Amino acid sequence: MKKIFAFIFVLVAMTAYGNEVVTVYGPESMKWIQRDIASKFKEETGVEIKFVSINGLVPRMKLEKNNPRADVVLGLTPSSAEMAKNEGLTAKYRPKSYKNISKEEFIMDEEWYVTPFDYGALAINYDAQMLKNPPKSFEEISKMEKQFLVEDPRSFTGQEFMLWTIAVYGDQWKEFWKNLKPSILTVTPSWDEAFAKFTAKEAPMMAGYASSSVYFYQDGNQNKYKSFIPEEGGYVYLEGAALVSKKKIKKGSKKFMDYILEKDFQELTAKKNYMFPVTNVKLPEEYKYVPVPKKVVTISGKDAVANLETWKKELIDILKD
Repeated sequence: MKKIFAFIFVLVAMTAYGNEVVTVYGPESMKWIQRDIASKFKEETGVEIKFVSINGLVPRMKLEKNNPRADVVLGLTPSSAEMAKNEGLTAKYRPKSYKNISKEEFIMDEEWYVTPFDYGALAINYDAQMLKNPPKSFEEISKMEKQFLVEDPRSFTGQEFMLWTIAVYGDQWKEFWKNLKPSILTVTPSWDEAFAKFTAKEAPMMAGYASSSVYFYQDGNQNKYKSFIPEEGGYVYLEGAALVSKKKIKKGSKKFMDYILEKDFQELTAKKNYMFPVTNVKLPEEYKYVPVPKKVVTISGKDAVANLETWKKELIDILKD
């Protein structure tokens, strides 16, 4: 009898959504959506998910603006979401499941051009075998010559780390970077390359993520590699999803937007995306190793969009000198 009801449910879903294929753009780190979400989502709704990994979501969306290929985008930060909204690349949609969001401050846009689905904090990852007494602040890091790996501000992690320092130091952020420069061993093109150098023991610290502690635990390295958030304040960033603005928005696209705030998807953001869910779901045990900021600093998406390219150029000039 259960099999009959299940068959009827799928049949109704397939009729409602017409065997739609919903193309989802997102960062490479979210390939798990195809592997762990797509089949179950199709079974429940009849909608097929096609995930495409994209580096640089907003530039790709701008390139395809007149003929959008994506239906949904995942991985928008407050700044990139604001850019996409200003360019008319995203469409308003408040998911039916929006009340599952546990805190009002997680709402990224009051008009619902973007829906939050997870969040995390930047941190300093360090090698506990190389650093027996790790620093506690940015100021202490700046006094440690050639001990720190940072990423190019044109990369995602480098950009967010730059925004973190601007959130902490305000108008004095460039002076901070000038003071920090002697502590930097090298500026890497991406997080991946910084992490490779870090684990090869080229430097005992790198700009990274608090949730990297989950990786360290899973690999049995929780006593070797650790993370801390400087006492000046932690930078918490949200990731959001949005419907792509197009002439005809598929019903299945809206259904997927509803789904990202449901229990199954939210649990997987913690297990596969190594980020905190925006709803109240149970976290894996290893999250006890993730440092939580005592003080939070932020920058609004509008301020970031208005100044981001200028800030990047200014920081690149400082790092070049």
